[in-house]
Amino acid sequence: MRLIAVPLARARPTSHPISTFVAQTASRTAEKAAAAAAAKQQDGSKASQLPLTTRMLNKASAFWIDLGRTDQKSTLGWKRRTYVLGERLMDRIEYQEWALKGIDPAMGPHLIHGRAKDENEQDPNEVKSAESGIPRLDHIPLLYPPSLLNPDRLMKSLNNLTDHRTPHHYRRFWYCVVGMPITIPFALVPVVPNLPFFYLVYRAWSHWKAYKASQYLSNLIGQNRVQPTESKELDAIFSQPAPIAAPADSTSTEASTSEATNPAAEDERMLLLAHHIPTLMDKMQFPEWVRADLRRARLQVEKSVAENKLDELESSAEDVQPEKTQ
Repeated sequence: MRLIAVPLARARPTSHPISTFVAQTASRTAEKAAAAAAAKQQDGSKASQLPLTTRMLNKASAFWIDLGRTDQKSTLGWKRRTYVLGERLMDRIEYQEWALKGIDPAMGPHLIHGRAKDENEQDPNEVKSAESGIPRLDHIPLLYPPSLLNPDRLMKSLNNLTDHRTPHHYRRFWYCVVGMPITIPFALVPVVPNLPFFYLVYRAWSHWKAYKASQYLSNLIGQNRVQPTESKELDAIFSQPAPIAAPADSTSTEASTSEATNPAAEDERMLLLAHHIPTLMDKMQFPEWVRADLRRARLQVEKSVAENKLDELESSAEDVQPEKTQ
């Protein structure tokens, strides 16, 4: 497994950017091959051999996709309405939670408990996994673009992230568990399922997954097993300028011209631009689900930029007081 730091935005050229990260355990090609192999096992007795959690997630995913279908009707269109509302709620989940949920501790190095490792001891993790195409080591490389991110400050922000998120997700998990019985009366509503209950179940699972990932990452950082690694490839991706927009029509008004210049002013603070996402997906061979995570992170930070809250995000990322503007 490896982590890829993705800078999102910075309040000024001299400040350190806020960033998110992507946990990658397999290349896109390897993940597609694994998905195809898993699909072949979804028949008859082989499907029952899958872990219970996997089967439950598969059924939940199939149910959710079915809600979003436009070729079937339901009473008052509740299925499609539920799907649209659900997608909006997903977009409001903080991008830090999505990033943590991408970490699978089972795919990373094992934590060291008790004794120190013998120098001549062969670590089973220090092998290259042919199935994933990603080296499996006794540490996690943290790839970052050196022209934008400083390794020491990046590690500090990552450590602060886990310090904040570990108790945060643990508390929210129990809030959701306590709230589940309260939603039982909604089951009496005919036709429509108990959507509040299912939402709390999903949020409880999401918070628990983020909690375990944050706890795991915090332990790795404490054991000095997250190693910042410069990536010239990431530098090249983020140095790519935005594509030139089509020339405006000669009849365009001055108002439309001024509107066209406003995004450019915001782009000076935004580092992850729209055209970077497909390039990252292609060059880094990210799994397809990463596209939605990067889009959500960009939109949320873009909103913070518009609301002049970027300084607040930067200070919280590094656990320092925001600079006062003169």
